[in-house]
Amino acid sequence: MKSDLVEPSRTAPRIIDDDHLTAAISPEEPTAASTTLQNLTRVFLAHTLQDSTNPRGGPGGHVEPTDTTLLATALREVGEEAGIQPGDLCLTPQLLDTPVDIDAAPARGEPAHRHYDFRFVFYLAHEEPGIALQDEEVSGAEWRSFGQVGSPALRAKLLNGGLDGRPRPVNASAMIFDDAGRYLLHLRDNYPHIWEPGSWALLGGGREPQDQSPLDTIRRELAEEAPGIGPLDLEPLAVDKAVGADGLCVPVQVYTARWSGDADGVGLTEGVQLRWFAPEMLDRLVMCGPTRELVLRHAAEHGACASGKEHFPGGPRDSALPVDASSVATMDASFAATIRRLARRFTTHDEERGLSEPEQWTLQILKIAEETGEAAQAVIGARGTNPRKPASTWGDVHAEVADVALTALVTLARMRPGDAETYLRQQLSIKAAQFLPDGAAPQP
Repeated sequence: MKSDLVEPSRTAPRIIDDDHLTAAISPEEPTAASTTLQNLTRVFLAHTLQDSTNPRGGPGGHVEPTDTTLLATALREVGEEAGIQPGDLCLTPQLLDTPVDIDAAPARGEPAHRHYDFRFVFYLAHEEPGIALQDEEVSGAEWRSFGQVGSPALRAKLLNGGLDGRPRPVNASAMIFDDAGRYLLHLRDNYPHIWEPGSWALLGGGREPQDQSPLDTIRRELAEEAPGIGPLDLEPLAVDKAVGADGLCVPVQVYTARWSGDADGVGLTEGVQLRWFAPEMLDRLVMCGPTRELVLRHAAEHGACASGKEHFPGGPRDSALPVDASSVATMDASFAATIRRLARRFTTHDEERGLSEPEQWTLQILKIAEETGEAAQAVIGARGTNPRKPASTWGDVHAEVADVALTALVTLARMRPGDAETYLRQQLSIKAAQFLPDGAAPQP
């Protein structure tokens, strides 16, 4: 099953396992690219029409104005010349997006300059795809062992590169859940050039050369993107296949971890925000389908539900906790001050991230909508009106309604830091005049 769980593969030059792509450049800039595709320990070589008996290498050609990278050239050429689409290919964990070889040679049949041939290796991501050769440029193709590759430099690098043709994860992501059965999701930037712009996703990213394993990748990504989360006890869940922004297949190692911290306090360095969501909320979010399905499957297998009490120890608040009169009095005296402190904390956090006031207010109002949705889900569970939804109690509803009210108060304090309490009293006076017989107004 293809999915899109994490940051896609990067768009720099890459290497293919079954055929090799070559890129040529002038003294100043790239002018061509080619690929090497690998199937186990064989490579795919193509015959040109000019030399039908001697395979020149993998599909390849000159860079076109529409190509944004040498990798884009390589992928376009392999599609045009061999009919193999990017989704049939994936990066190798050994080379990632680094060329396996760069060869310089004088151009033939063109004005004097040198071609620099950037050769990228990719693995076949699935079963051998159908080959559809481009009749105008390619007369034939064949699979050969590494030892039969004509270029001595390329042959040596393929033989000594540890390439076995077996796709392995080159990305990693973390499915983080808390004791209440909620899941931590990351709102991605809405930039058109990135994977899944403006959607909710799992934290994670692509493998870097210094990473020795997918576990190294996810630990590094979490430390870079959300350092406040701290070390987690990560457990492998599954290897899924994402579709990168460049169309390549991206094997993804998904890990799970339990963490119950403050999503606003992790020091997020990428994307827009982190938020906790109950599984019942996922259908209302903009997120890729396979990510949603994987989270819902995990929730179903681990008993996550709106109440979160059955299989997540230390689940949501118990509404029956006793509160004595003195604690109520203390709460009443410090209530407004606590709301102001919360507002200042969240505002400072957003300012450090460079968000403008309208952006901060928008996100805070969306938080009210999130909490309202959770209250509605709790009502459905308490009334039992949807047999497909897990049961909850009216105590759960009370807790969710309190979340809505507190979030709204913090929002108002952030939007009107100088007079939120006075403004709220004014609005309450207006409502009292409308709905109470005596029009009683609140006392300061």
